[in-house]
Amino acid sequence: MDLLILPVLNVDTLFTVNEMCAIIVNVIGDWWYHACSICDSHMVQKGLVFECPTCQQIYDDGILRYKLQLEVIDTSSNASIVLYDQVAENLVGISCHDLRFEFLEERKEFQYFPDQLERLIDRTLLFRVTVKNHQVHKENSVFNVSNLEDDPTLISQHDQFTRERYTK
Repeated sequence: MDLLILPVLNVDTLFTVNEMCAIIVNVIGDWWYHACSICDSHMVQKGLVFECPTCQQIYDDGILRYKLQLEVIDTSSNASIVLYDQVAENLVGISCHDLRFEFLEERKEFQYFPDQLERLIDRTLLFRVTVKNHQVHKENSVFNVSNLEDDPTLISQHDQFTRERYTK
């Protein structure tokens, strides 16, 4: 995994520096989707089949991909971020297909998220996000994560919560 370029700053600076060190506080909404095997687009369910709106293909099923939306916070603010397939798989440690299969096998009626996703809450990570021009002046933007780092040494250097604990 590539290390993030320093300096890693906070949520408030996302529009100028696309990196932050933040704590995951919540998993939001659905964490997976059916993707087209040709173009990787999100497919739409039409009765018992799935249709790709991009390439117009019809499938009985699609490839399961992660779309893991997280709420994160740091000392400055909060943000919503989304991790797509490979970035999410690197974080969770299991493919979306395998996690979905395990979850359906073990599912408890009251449980909405697999344990592997619940364990992400309260983790501090370094995130590299993609900020698009149309997001600059929107308060409720969801930022795509292009890379993340979970190295405890790097996190301890940039985690404002950790630094504040040790300076008091």
